[in-house]
Amino acid sequence: MTKTLHAMVKNGPESLMRITGLIKRRGCEVKSLSLELDEDSSMSTLVITLGANDDEMDNIIMQMRRFQDVFQLNEKYN
Repeated sequence: MTKTLHAMVKNGPESLMRITGLIKRRGCEVKSLSLELDEDSSMSTLVITLGANDDEMDNIIMQMRRFQDVFQLNEKYN
């Protein structure tokens, strides 16, 4: 299954490293990744497309929502 996640995250390398580290530990495939600076320079918009089974995907989403530097997370099935 492929799912695209749209997240509003704190701008900085720590946020991206934390999220990609989680994905790596779960063994998911990253199909695409885009990080764009928002109008407010302290925030970035992260769009990431992942390939994983349902259980892994749900676990990743649940853990990302717990990160302090992820402020908003929306998901969309492809």
